[in-house]
Amino acid sequence: MGNAMAQILFPAGFDLPTALEAAELVAQAYAQFDAFKKSMKWSLPAAYRNLATFSAKAEPFGFVAQNSASRNVFVTFRGTETLEDWLSNITIRHTNHAWGPVEEGFWNLYAQCQENVRAGVQAAAEAGQIVVTGHSLGGALATLAAADLTISGVAVKMYNFASPRTGSPAFAEQFNQRIAAAWRAVNTEDLVPTVPISTPNLEPGKSAHGLLGVLIGIAPKLDFEHVGIPVNFTTFKGSISANHQMETYVAALSEAKAAAI
Repeated sequence: MGNAMAQILFPAGFDLPTALEAAELVAQAYAQFDAFKKSMKWSLPAAYRNLATFSAKAEPFGFVAQNSASRNVFVTFRGTETLEDWLSNITIRHTNHAWGPVEEGFWNLYAQCQENVRAGVQAAAEAGQIVVTGHSLGGALATLAAADLTISGVAVKMYNFASPRTGSPAFAEQFNQRIAAAWRAVNTEDLVPTVPISTPNLEPGKSAHGLLGVLIGIAPKLDFEHVGIPVNFTTFKGSISANHQMETYVAALSEAKAAAI
């Protein structure tokens, strides 16, 4: 399959080792959920201290981990694994947030994790950087966590992967003004970062979301906008699922790191 991963152009301030560490921890969040499904014990690699785990809809969505050597703290979210997760992805309606409207389904999930996210960060001893990260739906949750921690007075950086659009243009504007160190890795062959659609306006007087509203009862004007600085690469794996999977993103960063050596 086509592959241009080693040609990623990294923007100023982007730290590849930190991004790759974040990506590998997101893979651990998927392992956490897999262990949960199989009723098996799960733990982080020995290099990390688990400061907190968090759940939504009675299923694990990630953890707060501190690297024992660097002291960096990673607030880590997995992506979609269940039907309920998918339903949260496609809620589409806006709900209120201090920085502007955000997608209601994403917020409802994050709100269930919020207390443990904050407690985990507060439990860190001699913390270095606070890095918020996630993949897919987890990228949206990471975006909300980064905003939440910033509002509470915690300085954060964000590295997320394959994130959908999380909130309105008003939310994105506030996010980008207040969190300058935020990067969003995107496989250009991945469908998920294209949703929800950025604008409901098909043409003057016609709204895509307005058409959906006839079916699901939403308001006709529901704009969404990405946050952060995009970091694009192109890898075609032959299917929507394979183009999107976390392994594709980990491989992209790993290959870029190897090419830089």
